[in-house]
Formats: sequence, C-alpha cells, structure tokens
Amino acid sequence: MTIFHCKNFLAVMAVIWLMLAGPSAALSSDWADRVRQMAPAGAVLVKDAVGKVLFSHHPEQPKIPASTLKIVTAAAALDVLGPDYRFITDFRLSPQNDLYVIGRGDPYLVSEELAGLARTLRSKGLKQINNILLDNSFFQEGLVLDGTSRSLNPYDAYNGALCVNFNTIHVQVGPDQRISSAEPQTPLTDLARKLASQNRARGKVRFNLAESPEVCLVYAGELLKCFLEEAGVAVKGQVRPAAHDSAGLPLLHRHRSNRDLCWLLSQMFEYSNNFMANQIFLTMGAERFGPPADPEKSRRVVADYLAARGIEPFHIEEGSGLSRRTKVSAAQMIEVLRFFSPYRHLLPAEGPARFKTGTLSDVKSLAGYLLPEQGAPLSFVILLNGPGLDYRTRNRILALLEENIL
Repeated sequence: MTIFHCKNFLAVMAVIWLMLAGPSAALSSDWADRVRQMAPAGAVLVKDAVGKVLFSHHPEQPKIPASTLKIVTAAAALDVLGPDYRFITDFRLSPQNDLYVIGRGDPYLVSEELAGLARTLRSKGLKQINNILLDNSFFQEGLVLDGTSRSLNPYDAYNGALCVNFNTIHVQVGPDQRISSAEPQTPLTDLARKLASQNRARGKVRFNLAESPEVCLVYAGELLKCFLEEAGVAVKGQVRPAAHDSAGLPLLHRHRSNRDLCWLLSQMFEYSNNFMANQIFLTMGAERFGPPADPEKSRRVVADYLAARGIEPFHIEEGSGLSRRTKVSAAQMIEVLRFFSPYRHLLPAEGPARFKTGTLSDVKSLAGYLLPEQGAPLSFVILLNGPGLDYRTRNRILALLEENIL
C-alpha cells in the first residue's frame, strides 16, 4: 500500500535561493535582521541542546502550527503507548458462525496485512462463515474531527476504529469509463466501483470515503470479504455493522500489526499523513482513559504529557494539525522538541537538518533539528501565519539559520 506523499524538497529550494542571492546572503552580518524582516508577524526560535537561546523572534506568540503539530502527537504517543506498541484487531466467531471483526484504531490496516490476515484465519480452520459483522465501538460513533472539510482529498479522510487503506480508494478509470483498481494488491469491491462512478473519477486517482463513517466501515468489511474468499473462506451472508457486543464470544484470532509505533510515526512524518496522526492521537486517549476514543480524552493525554515535563499547556484540537483551533507558541514547541530529541531520527532529513513541515493556505511552518557535523543537535521552530504566505519564505529562513548558526 503506497502512502500518499505531501512533502516538498525544502533543502533544494534553500540552496537555489542562496545561489541566486549570492554569497552575501549567507555571510552577511545582518542575517538576523533579515529573518525578522521576512517574518514580521511570525515566530522563530533556535536553542542549543542545553537550552541556550541562539535566536529568538516572537517566541511567546501563539500560532497555528499545521502539521508540525504531529511532533507533539508523536511525543505524547511514544510516552503513553511506547515505541514498541502494536495496534491490534480482534476476530471472534459467534455460535451462528458470524465473524465479528473488532477494530482498535490500527492506522496501517492495509491490503497486504488484510491478505495475510485472511490466510491466517484460514489456517486456523475457518472454512465458511455467514455474516461479517464490523465492530467500530472502540472509537466514538460518527466521529468527525475539526479541520476536515469532507472533500475527496486523502488528507480529509474520516477516522474510525476499523479502517482499511487509510480510508481511501485508489482506482484507474479508463477512457471507456471502465473502472479498475490502481493497486495490484487491492481488489476492486462493489462499493469502490460505485463510489468511483459517483465521484466521476478520471484517470488514476486516489480519493477518500467522504460519504460517511458508516461507508468507511462497510468498505473495510467488503475488502476483508474479498481477501477471505481469495484465501478459500466462503462468505455466505452479508457485510454489515455489528448490532451486538461481541466481548463474550470466543476469540478466534488477535492480529497484531506487523509494524510498531516507531515505524508508523516515521511514515506519518515522511508522508505527512493526517489519517495516521489522528488514529494514533485517538488511540492513546482510549488506551489511557478507556474506550470509546474521543478527542477530549486524547487532549487530556497531551495536556498530562506537557504538564509532566513542565511545558506550559496549549490547546490541541486534534492530532494532525488540520484544525485552525490549535495554537502553540515557538517557545512551547521547542520544549516539546527537547523531549522528542531521542526520536529525532524519525523525522525526514533534508541537508543538515531533520524537521517536519506545516502547510495550510495561510500557514507555513517548520520544526525540528539542525545537525552540526560535531556536537549536539540544535532545536528550531519557524511558525508563519497570515495571508499571502509563500513557502519559500520559511525555506529562506531555514537556509539563513543553517548558514549562520550551525
């Protein structure tokens, strides 16, 4: 399963700018003034490993962080769930031979894992079932997080306890309107074909299941049915949401994700995957305070994480950075970076830095680490908010920091 990609090549753009601007751009003694001129209402902060301030501009002003917030989500999740945490999905069998599938928020339940799951169930003696009953109760019913706009874009996908392929469908629509799967590992289900037709998709396109959380759940069951049948398990009945609690039924199989939390976070950062961020955000709330997962429980987890480290609390609406209600100062973010530093290798590397981007129409941010050839890494935060922002501004600021502070 390919994770959709959202990052840009900041280091390349920074080098191009420095070449165009000439040597004085990197070496001029007034570089700090030029940073402030490029971000008059923005916030920029750099600290060394012991907390000494190397550059500061409006560090206490709260700003919308966009996807740099994923660092906060990751830091709290590593503390609450642990780096070796693996998501689980349970399978129970009723006396009526109905297969209950109980989701617990796995953000990486992709086609390859479903195919392996189906083979495992068959190896445990499962040859035929009646209905596939889908239990989504680990998450709050009908959950819709602030910041998602119900577009068909993958970054707007719903979250839920039982989701497959990031709640997205990848199809190929030919000139004759014939619809096929754009992924050899993913069968085309009836629902996928119907939604592709309704959405008037053309060419090769990935879109999310924007109709409703219930449709997302049914699609997960349909795809599982395809893989079960491919593995030799006959499905005689329907695919539908579970109407009854399955907790008392015998456990047929407990699937543990093939990927641990550290690997999932590295992919979340690499592709700036909002769906993965919020699956992890919601799950840590349910694990700490009990199901069903909801945003408020996860906000409490983050608040406790910050308070335990002496970081001034700030409001976090959801875990991906899509919401404009989340506000954080550069001073607060750089303190999170201090505690996240042992896991800085999870962030994408660009030149002499590792960082996460944050991009909305009026937000252009960066947060991460500058890596000297010798010595401890430096933490930096660039938070730019306002109309008419160009992402090249944050790149130029980063280039100046690299040239003059490293």
